[in-house]
Amino acid sequence: MEIDWELSGQFVSDSQGIRVACVLPPLDDSADDDYRIVAGNQGGGLCEFGVPSGSLKPIEYQHNHAISALLSSPSSSSSSSDAGCYVTGCKDNLVRVFDSTSHELMATLQGHEKPVTSMSFVRAGAADSTNEYLVTGSWDGTAKIWDVHRQAMLATLPGHENSTCVTGLVPTKDQPANIIKIATGSAGIAQNNQIQGYTVRIWTVDIQTGQVQCQHTVANDHEGPIRDISTLGGGQGNTPIIATCSNDGSVRLRSSYTGESLSTLTFLQQQSSHPPMLLSVAPVLEDAADNDSDDNNTAVTSIISSAEDGHVVAWGYRDVCVTEPQIILHPSCVWKVIGLPKGDFATCCQDGTLRIFTKASDRMVPQAEKEAFDHAVQEATTKKQSGPSAEEVAKLPLWENNLQKRGTSEGQVQLFNKNNNAIAAQWSASSQTWIEVGQVMGSADGGTIDGAQYDHVLPIEVDQADGGVAKLQIGYNNGENQFVAAQRFIDAHMLPQNHLNDIANYIEQRVGNQTPTLGMGGAGGATAASASPTPVATTGMPMIGYKHIPVPAYKCFELSGKVAATTLEKMKKKIEEYGHLSDSQLATLLNLVNTLGATNRYHSSKIEQDELKMISDMLEIFPRNEGFPALDLARLTVAHPDGARSSNVAYWNTMICKALSMCADTTDLDGPAAVAIPMLSLRLFTNAFRGGPGSLQAITSQLEPILRCNEKFITSKNKNIRLSVATLLYNLSFYVHSKKDDASAAIIASQVVLQVDKILKSKIYETEALIRSMIALGTVVIASPEAKETAKSAYIVSRVEMSASSHGDIAKSIAKEVYNAIA
Repeated sequence: MEIDWELSGQFVSDSQGIRVACVLPPLDDSADDDYRIVAGNQGGGLCEFGVPSGSLKPIEYQHNHAISALLSSPSSSSSSSDAGCYVTGCKDNLVRVFDSTSHELMATLQGHEKPVTSMSFVRAGAADSTNEYLVTGSWDGTAKIWDVHRQAMLATLPGHENSTCVTGLVPTKDQPANIIKIATGSAGIAQNNQIQGYTVRIWTVDIQTGQVQCQHTVANDHEGPIRDISTLGGGQGNTPIIATCSNDGSVRLRSSYTGESLSTLTFLQQQSSHPPMLLSVAPVLEDAADNDSDDNNTAVTSIISSAEDGHVVAWGYRDVCVTEPQIILHPSCVWKVIGLPKGDFATCCQDGTLRIFTKASDRMVPQAEKEAFDHAVQEATTKKQSGPSAEEVAKLPLWENNLQKRGTSEGQVQLFNKNNNAIAAQWSASSQTWIEVGQVMGSADGGTIDGAQYDHVLPIEVDQADGGVAKLQIGYNNGENQFVAAQRFIDAHMLPQNHLNDIANYIEQRVGNQTPTLGMGGAGGATAASASPTPVATTGMPMIGYKHIPVPAYKCFELSGKVAATTLEKMKKKIEEYGHLSDSQLATLLNLVNTLGATNRYHSSKIEQDELKMISDMLEIFPRNEGFPALDLARLTVAHPDGARSSNVAYWNTMICKALSMCADTTDLDGPAAVAIPMLSLRLFTNAFRGGPGSLQAITSQLEPILRCNEKFITSKNKNIRLSVATLLYNLSFYVHSKKDDASAAIIASQVVLQVDKILKSKIYETEALIRSMIALGTVVIASPEAKETAKSAYIVSRVEMSASSHGDIAKSIAKEVYNAIA
């Protein structure tokens, strides 16, 4: 009799959804733990859990975007003393390498043009079996091979259909030492109103020459985009197998030689015409303690897959035989499953919890914790099928005040609070009144988009041509034709018309083609009922939305490797000429300058506390007119990851206050200081957003005075100051977009709108500065309804396209997007 998987542990870090995870060996001083798990979340944060102790260790480094892939090196996954490294893939297009013991950032790999979505390590032929190479897949339609130790890109696998997932293949006995083998899957492209072309490919790569060869191709044998691919291995003499999972709700087992499908694993087909979209698939290996064989190959015992609606499905797998699946429901989307030591597995859930499951009775949680997990799942299911909570009802406008809220179009639906019940009403343009439809008893996933109330608000991530990802929402009302809702969404966001069918199908899949059920209460007291799963994941549809907005990442005024030495040398000489520093202070300055100049070592070098103190002291020692070299050093140091670490938040708070004070009144400044002090202060503020968690916390705690400072210099006669003004607004807009659910962010967003409006009115900005200003404007109006209303009230749309008319095609294209985002 097959033993069922049971809950073994639950680990909670914060409210951010856990997106990915990987396994690391225990630390030498940790006798309580068998291994560690590093988890990455939607907010770009990392944390470490000890297993089984449950100890939580937040990791200092903060990514710019959601962490979309996470992988430990094979050496890190072992119990050897060589802790090795782990690697993150991020929506900011970057791959980062971290030390597995200290969690320090060791390297940043740049090359992808869009978010990194998948990673795998791979070994070359048997003669080179000790060398591991990293393979990464991205929304840019490529996979790339890296030598992590040398921080070198070795090859690119091009030509994939949008998002690419990757897995390294086990080398065969006769495989040359310079050859690695890789399998990839793609999400497909839109053709004739259908997503097609999702393809599995088998590749060989010569790691010495970079030559790539696609040996086999299998297309369209799933019925939807391929979301993940994983190597199951051969083991015990079996043919090597790979697995792919898809939006069609199935897992296909394939030959790793040709990619051809050998068998299909499905579930829930008998219960739903739209099975859940599968996001990940992973093998579980047998516990080494249970393996009596002398064979070094560890057999796969289970295949686990996770779905966007919270399903986790486990198939038993022995000698290519597959058992009936066990289904484990979760409270919300499960982004990733990973195999663990001892034959267990873990799930990464949108509810911010990492859960471990086991078949070993001695590792199962007590019955009370199992029941609590089941209760959380049931509560989430009930919420999906019930009406709004009391708190949600309390936030609705009161029905007795409905005459104060005018509708905007015939048939518009709005929710009201009537006697502490949520009711739906429709706007009648002819009578200029709201007509009550009935009490809302259905799905709790309704909401408002641009002031219009919908029975269902479905989130969707739209990939952009410049690598950014726009988080948008589709509004749908019960009984509405899904093609009407899809067309409304396409028109609002300027998407290609050929996606109409895909979006309509997505709407039908998420909410069904349901109509309201009226009754229970007679005239004026009807009840509208509906049922829908709460959507939390992306659709997986490779769509292109706005090309230029929202802002994809923070910008930074930093030194390039080519000019770093020259610029810093000039700065050092200027400080020496002033003659205010002692020999020891100059020695400290030289150390700092050398660190900042070695841009290729940014992520491994350190900024010492005496170096930070020296910059602060310079602002106290130097006359105000001569203080700008210290500001220059500050804006470069804040961009250094170690200088901007969390422990330095108090320091950067102080430095930002000093810079604000220096800019409070610049009328008495003359010579170079008149330009340098405001320019470098604004660049210090700008760089603080991107520097690290310490500087980010410092800058975001002082946004109001920083905005007031920025406003003072909007009409500066100096183009470098104007570029600094625009770039600060650019970074502010990215921050607002990342915090768009925060009420305080709406205030900042509206101020960004008003400052960009002053920029447009001034008509003095150069092309790059104007472009950054318009992108900032478009970003905040997408992120904040309040900012959008501010923009409309200021009639800013009348100036956007006119301002861009003399600045080239790119500026005109951006202006058109901003115009549509506002209008």
